[in-house]
Amino acid sequence: MNRRLTAGVGALQALTTMAIGLGVLVVPLFLLWLIEQNGMTNILVAFRSAVDLWLLAQGVPLDVAAGQFAGLTFTGFTISIMPLAYSAFLAWLSFRLGRKLSAAPSLWPAWLGAAGAYAAVTFALTRSVDFAAASPHAAAALIFPVVFFGGFLVLGSTLGEPKPIYGVSRQVQAPERIQLRDWFATRFENLPWWARVVWSPAWRAGTGIVVAMFAVAAVGIGILVLVNWINVITFYESIHVSVFGGFLLTLGQIALLPNLVVWAAAWFTGAGFAIGAGSLFSPIASAAGPLPMVPMLSVLPQGSFAFGMIAVVVPLVLAFLATVWVRDHARDVRYEFATPLASALTLGIAIAFVAASELAVFGWLASGGFGPGRFEVAGVNALILFAVTFVEVGAVSFLTSFYSAKPDKADHPLLRR
Repeated sequence: MNRRLTAGVGALQALTTMAIGLGVLVVPLFLLWLIEQNGMTNILVAFRSAVDLWLLAQGVPLDVAAGQFAGLTFTGFTISIMPLAYSAFLAWLSFRLGRKLSAAPSLWPAWLGAAGAYAAVTFALTRSVDFAAASPHAAAALIFPVVFFGGFLVLGSTLGEPKPIYGVSRQVQAPERIQLRDWFATRFENLPWWARVVWSPAWRAGTGIVVAMFAVAAVGIGILVLVNWINVITFYESIHVSVFGGFLLTLGQIALLPNLVVWAAAWFTGAGFAIGAGSLFSPIASAAGPLPMVPMLSVLPQGSFAFGMIAVVVPLVLAFLATVWVRDHARDVRYEFATPLASALTLGIAIAFVAASELAVFGWLASGGFGPGRFEVAGVNALILFAVTFVEVGAVSFLTSFYSAKPDKADHPLLRR
């Protein structure tokens, strides 16, 4: 397969990926317009809404001009919160496409063809939904979707297992895959010795803490829904939507469910989260203020909690378990470090940094504005979340590392006596 044909295949596959990703929004919104439209709404509104959501899921903010809705006047605002479940779906489509292209004899023509087609169609879609009432950021719409798509495309084609769809063996590796592995191997070898030794147990433990935090947060949300199911039903009834409209509203909440899980994880750390400027949900107390008419938000705990700070025990326990769990992966730490204090301090800080960084990044991605006025602020403060998580995890992991990373014996002959 020559480079020109490889680029063409990449472009065609990118267009197919776009059609799937956008189609899961266009089809239900068209059906909603067909079933519930009153003759006053143009069918293009459904298409524009789908494209706006598609761009929003890839990080493109949406500017909404001042106007009126349901008899209420509002000022202009920006919608910037990403529906992370839909973002994850688009990322999976891009990664999957990368795996399809991974067996090409040369990857860069496929990357170029796919990214070029994606950029061209994205530009056309952005221009088609650029209206005075609501429009995506022009510069962001030209950059963010291509970076989003291209990043996961490259990851899928370089890290994913090659699929022999081009008539070549799995053992035949594109030069880009080999060069990327060699580049990372060279950079890793150039790191300080302590970084090479610590990175594996620190990454495993830090990531394990974050994944476990999300699992606990998801279970907590599930329990809140079960306990407060009457409030959820009452909210659905109060907004007076049809069966199909309620179904789409539920899908919209599912698209934002990962955001809520990240916020709940921040709640367990004690950093808390906000839904609107001036509000705060934390284990100590919650000051909510008026909330938007979203049924899922009716389950949020409000008021003060006498034993709320017990929730902070969750990240502490998880940090302890994760640090103990990576003992078998810390053999090099126990061999290379001469003193228990140095090994425990290095591993404990490294685990805390990994966990705090990952949780802060997820918190940043899960936050943003979604309405006018005070609702231009929603989610967590990533810097505060990083600091709180770093202190909590760092303290426990440092103490636990005296067990997991204690040197087996002194490495220097003069220190073995």
